[in-house]
Amino acid sequence: MSSSTETPKSLPRKVQILLIGNALSAIGNGLVLPYVFIYFHNVRGIPASVAGVIVGYSAFASLLVSPKVGSLIDHWGPRPILLNALVISALGYASLAWVRNIPEAFLAMTICAVGQSAMWPAQGAIQAELTPEHQRERIYGANFAMLNLGIGIGGVISSAIVQVAHPHSFQILYWGDGISFLVYGVIVMGIGNVGHRTEHERAANAALESGWRDVISDKVFRRFWVIAFFALLCGYSQLEVGFASFSTLVAHLPASDIAYAYAANCIMIASFQLYIVKKTEKWKRSNALAIATTFWLFAWVALSFAGVDRRHALFFIILCQIIFGIGEMVWSPIFPSITNQLAPDHLRGRYNAASTNAWQFALIVGPMFAGTLLGAGLHWVWVGGLVAGMGAVTLFALRLKLPDRPSSTISA
Repeated sequence: MSSSTETPKSLPRKVQILLIGNALSAIGNGLVLPYVFIYFHNVRGIPASVAGVIVGYSAFASLLVSPKVGSLIDHWGPRPILLNALVISALGYASLAWVRNIPEAFLAMTICAVGQSAMWPAQGAIQAELTPEHQRERIYGANFAMLNLGIGIGGVISSAIVQVAHPHSFQILYWGDGISFLVYGVIVMGIGNVGHRTEHERAANAALESGWRDVISDKVFRRFWVIAFFALLCGYSQLEVGFASFSTLVAHLPASDIAYAYAANCIMIASFQLYIVKKTEKWKRSNALAIATTFWLFAWVALSFAGVDRRHALFFIILCQIIFGIGEMVWSPIFPSITNQLAPDHLRGRYNAASTNAWQFALIVGPMFAGTLLGAGLHWVWVGGLVAGMGAVTLFALRLKLPDRPSSTISA
């Protein structure tokens, strides 16, 4: 059966099981995702400036850990690393329920960072091992749809539970998030011994590779990594600080209205991700990258209109998130597919860890970039910089030379 006629049900059974586990884990993420800063500052009394540092520190800690994680995945296989990552993540997020002061917050976020820095590349590697290359965009697209669906469900549940005046309500959320990782771990255990390296395989892999030197010497992957970093810097990393700040400070919308834009984004992705994957699976991957970043460019243009036409500002920030979501639906299956297309089997863990690093770098630099310019009142310099930056990324993406897809027909 050709990839153009396959349905999600045609994915390998073990992949479908992993998708269910990821969705259940995402419900736990949705319980706590909007509330970490609020919990530290409003509930536990940690100063706002310190709370922001703690949240940003988790990305930095993940960045330090992920190179070692990549090596461990290549040595032991993704399954044991994923299982350990889920246990560590469960301990980290559940421990946030008992945080009372700044040192405890740093300790809990360190545990969370270690778990998450291992979970994402291990999950990407095991999905690649279980899926033929011509189906990978479909599995990554389905994974992203399930992630958004789970986060949306978790957000609805948490909104009915959380009350700033009652710290116990936040504790329930963090306990729930911790349990969701353990549930995912049980599901991973149910897929059998796939993704595990035997002693013979470990010895064979060791004879083939030179560690991270092989990854760094891959010129195509280096170029792809740089393009991905700047796309994420001018894209995803601006959503939490930049988008929210511009919407409230320049468009003068109440903070509660931003939830409508995020909800529109989440619902659309959960509803149309698989449809978009089917439409784009025969495109050249470099063109698909450029199309995704072009949508993100126009998303920031739409946001700029919210600052000019304040009467219709809510419409424009929702439009921004809808356009951005279309770009996400193109990007989310393409980004990991390219990573695993370029990765030799014995270096898959390191390549996935390096791709995770692109996200982590962007999540560290992006909020700093937005906070500096928006804090100085340079709102239009910020949004103009994003538009110009995304335009440059699009041009470089079009020039990226990637190996051909495994399918025979390529369009766009």
